[in-house]
Amino acid sequence: MDQHEQPLPAADAPPHDTTSNGPASSDPTSSGTTFDEALRRALRASGLTLQRLHHHLAVRGISISPVTLSHWQRGRSRPERPQSLRAVAEVEAILGTGPGALQSLLGHRRPRGRALVRDGAMSTALSHVHPPGSPLAAALGADAYRFNEHLVSLSVHETVRLDEYGCIARYTVSNVVRATRDGVRSLTAHHQLDDTDTPSVQVTVACGRLDALRFRQELGAVVFEIGFGRTLARGETAIIEYALEVGPRWKPSQHHERTLPLSVRQYLLHVYFHPRHVPSAAYGYFREHSEAPRAHRQPLTPDASHSVHILPAKCGAGVHGIAWTAPRP
Repeated sequence: MDQHEQPLPAADAPPHDTTSNGPASSDPTSSGTTFDEALRRALRASGLTLQRLHHHLAVRGISISPVTLSHWQRGRSRPERPQSLRAVAEVEAILGTGPGALQSLLGHRRPRGRALVRDGAMSTALSHVHPPGSPLAAALGADAYRFNEHLVSLSVHETVRLDEYGCIARYTVSNVVRATRDGVRSLTAHHQLDDTDTPSVQVTVACGRLDALRFRQELGAVVFEIGFGRTLARGETAIIEYALEVGPRWKPSQHHERTLPLSVRQYLLHVYFHPRHVPSAAYGYFREHSEAPRAHRQPLTPDASHSVHILPAKCGAGVHGIAWTAPRP
């Protein structure tokens, strides 16, 4: 079975590569002043070096490295984590800028990593992993390459369970997504079944709201929409959890995979085999796109629960999956 909702991956605190060291205006909060400019100017006015600022923070119980402080004042990164924001408040006191003078320049927390995808980038990424004529294009038609174009996945965890005949009977998905623009209300999920004789499917949403469901048996495709129950602003995250129950099936499954148009922070695929139908061999694999051969095969050995899993250390764009062979007679 092949499936995906959205790509996905994402760095934790990306630089924006502005290293301007030019003169700044006298007012740290004046129009056009950025956090890094105001921090540089306040440091110059105080006469402190970054090492001395680091020392003063350490005395106050704040552990921020000189390298991080350097990145802040050069504009290569910005404080976002709670510890870092607490440090900024202490920096204001140490440098004498006045409460909030630097914090007010941070604004809202920036979307990170792939959440900064430009308009059109998602369509390009999707067309790479799903070439024209792929099942996604057949199921979604003209809208195929606008699939969740304003969402990126940060992490995906899915659990697949097979029945005693070796058929996928149920799987659950937990997906953390982030909006790349204001006004996003829902996520669309597309699942490609490996047996077109499957008579029915049932979707149960544990986190979110099932707004629409379309089962195209002739294509072996399921497409459904899950609403967040609220409107996401740019940079906001949402969690979607659902289970897909597959009706009676007669063709044993041989693999399960997920297509990720963009990289994700974490992807975990966990497959449980029935005790009466444990495969003779299993392996994890990667494909660059939906038409590419399987590569980077990694042998997998079932554990005490008759399950195997993959958790790629670096989960890049492409197709990640697990394949298995039938039990020995």
